[in-house]
Amino acid sequence: MEIDKVIDATFEPVSNAVASVIFYSIQLLDLEIKLILIWLVAAALFFTVYLGFINIRYFKHAIDVLRGKHDSGNSNGHISRFQALMTSLSATIGLGNIAGVAVAISVGGPGATFWMAIMGFFSMSTKFVEVTLGN
Repeated sequence: MEIDKVIDATFEPVSNAVASVIFYSIQLLDLEIKLILIWLVAAALFFTVYLGFINIRYFKHAIDVLRGKHDSGNSNGHISRFQALMTSLSATIGLGNIAGVAVAISVGGPGATFWMAIMGFFSMSTKFVEVTLGN
């Protein structure tokens, strides 16, 4: 037996078990909703409220930081705040999200765009917590 088939046979039960937990579905109002979606919405709402709507309060500051208003200008060999943000976001926003938006709109219709915008707004707080904990 080839090594790749041995590895697949070994890890397939583990992978299936983890996937069945992560993508567990529950019935809610005649809809089948994945539990992971409920966790993500709950986390986004919790962090938004707990941090006092940080995504609204510090929006102007975030734009100022991106524009370089707080850069000293004499730090050679360091990346700018904008470059650090783009590096961080490159792991978050990629081809999967671009294709995901196209699939969501084609499957869910124009209403999917509204819900993606709402979740994007609340998920800014989750991203803030993620980047803060990563520093």
